[in-house]
Parts: sequence; C-alpha cells; structure tokens
Amino acid sequence: MRAPLPVLRFWAGTGGIAATEFALILPLLVLGWLGMAQLAQLTEASAKTHMVAQSLSDLSTQKTTPALTDLVAAAQQILSPLPATTSVLTIDMVGISYDSSGVASQSWRCSSPSGLATGVSLASAVGLGSSGQGVIMVTVKYSYTPTITGGILGAQTFTATSLNTSRLGGLPAKPC
Repeated sequence: MRAPLPVLRFWAGTGGIAATEFALILPLLVLGWLGMAQLAQLTEASAKTHMVAQSLSDLSTQKTTPALTDLVAAAQQILSPLPATTSVLTIDMVGISYDSSGVASQSWRCSSPSGLATGVSLASAVGLGSSGQGVIMVTVKYSYTPTITGGILGAQTFTATSLNTSRLGGLPAKPC
C-alpha cells in the first residue's frame, strides 16, 4: 500500500531544516558567547588588580608620598568600570627598610580598610635593598563577582603584590 501524498511531501520537504538546525544550535551559540564575555571580564579584573598594585607602589615611591585616601581613590579609578568599593578592594602597604647587614624589616604598615590582621612576609624583599634604602611592598586583593554567572561561580578573588625601591634613597614617608 502506498503512503498518502501529503505524508510523502512532509518527509521529502526541506524548507524548515535550516530553521530547525538554527533553533537547536542557538542555545549553544549564546552559551559560548556568554562564556567568552565572562572570561573577558575575569581577565580584565585580574589584569587591573596587577595594574593597581604596580601603580600604587610606583606612586608611593615618588618625591611626595600621597595620602592613603588618595591612593585608594586612584585604585578605584584604575579598576573602573568594575565595581571598586572598599568592601571588595583591600590595599595593604608596607614600608621595608634594611639594616647595615642588609636584613629587611618592616618599618610601617598602612591598609585600607584599616586593621588588616594578615601577616606580612618579607621574603620577597630580600636582596632588593641595602643599608639606608627603602622598599615599598603593596598587596592588593580584589574580589570580583561576575555579572553573568555570579550566582554560579560566586566571587573570584585576585591578589597581586608589587615591590618598588624608593627613587630618593631611604624609605618613603608613611602615607597614613
């Protein structure tokens, strides 16, 4: 027995195949695009965290040391357009001096928000200075919650540390 003509036309027709394939592949394309956008945001947050640490250590070793509030404002400008309130941005600055035998010791410490309880490791400052010289070590922690997958991934924390020797010799003034 032969199949009725409308059934044959249905099985032989190809007019809706492109639309069907597009409907099947569209969710994968959107997911891939959102994933790339998310990866770009996370990469930007990581890069800007390193940029903040380098910029603040550089600014702190110049002729006039800016106040800590000015350095925090500069960090927020560097992180822009990413959110940069003090609840997600932590800045820890340590002034390191060297004794006559070249041993590094902490001379002062400033942090925003104030009162950080974390210990400071001076191991990375060994060999960077000699007697009478100073080094500024800036550690920046930035907690970024992705806009697209924030509920799934949660906050991602980026940490960067930068050390800079003083341009004028000696240890720069305490900024706080």
